[in-house]
Amino acid sequence: MMKINFRKGVIGLTMLGLVGASLALTSPTQAQSTLGKIYGVAFVDANGNGRRDPGEQTTFGRFKITNIGNFWICGYTGNDDTYGVTVEPGTYYVMPIAGPNQYTSAPVIRVEVKGPGAAVIANLPLVRQPGLAAENCGAYAPKRTARVPWGIPETAVANGLTTLAQAIDAAGLFNTLSGPGPFTVFAPNNSAFAKFTEEELAAILKDKALLIPVLTYHVVPGKVSANTVVNLTELTTVNGKTLKVQVKGDEVYINNARVLATDVTAANGIVHVIDTVLVP
Repeated sequence: MMKINFRKGVIGLTMLGLVGASLALTSPTQAQSTLGKIYGVAFVDANGNGRRDPGEQTTFGRFKITNIGNFWICGYTGNDDTYGVTVEPGTYYVMPIAGPNQYTSAPVIRVEVKGPGAAVIANLPLVRQPGLAAENCGAYAPKRTARVPWGIPETAVANGLTTLAQAIDAAGLFNTLSGPGPFTVFAPNNSAFAKFTEEELAAILKDKALLIPVLTYHVVPGKVSANTVVNLTELTTVNGKTLKVQVKGDEVYINNARVLATDVTAANGIVHVIDTVLVP
């Protein structure tokens, strides 16, 4: 039995929205020698495979970059259809954003800036499609008009579950939960994670041996809709342990966690949002 202490208060997590195509994700006084770079071009992804092949032309485009932590950047390619953003070393997610008469063919591009001076290419795949409206550059990922649908991690990002997405990546489960599945995920919201102190959360995210069994305790194999969940008394998770289902009036509980939202659809499963981190 794992024991993790909760604190009584709740800390709200914040995200800063920054605008621009060539902004540093760091303080202005920080030496540029400590930074790396993410750059690329927007291009017409003629075959919709999410990567730039020979002969595919550049085009005007937009992008969003996040570290699924403290900040986002939203920007545009320049007149030459290129962009470049300086960042601290770390893991980032680049989201191409469709403009008028376009849609994206890759919803999220994961890149790793491995150290100062490192440069990583993340080209922005766009497909021409008459009649589509432009997508916005709001706080979360844009609504999908992608040929390649979002998996569980991208769906978490798109719905503001940024701490969960950060935990999935820290546990090395990003690719697994982007795979075929299908999966049903009982997804703690940011306020659920904020019940830990900042020090506890930082320690958990660094402890892969702890994080993997905790996260897999939130995942059930197959697609289990809300209508099915309420007619069950328990669910078996992918780590082999069971979750208890209780219906109390109009509210549904998974163990001690209240279900806040249901049937958020991903390409490879279903997400139900809960208000507490489940501990096996």
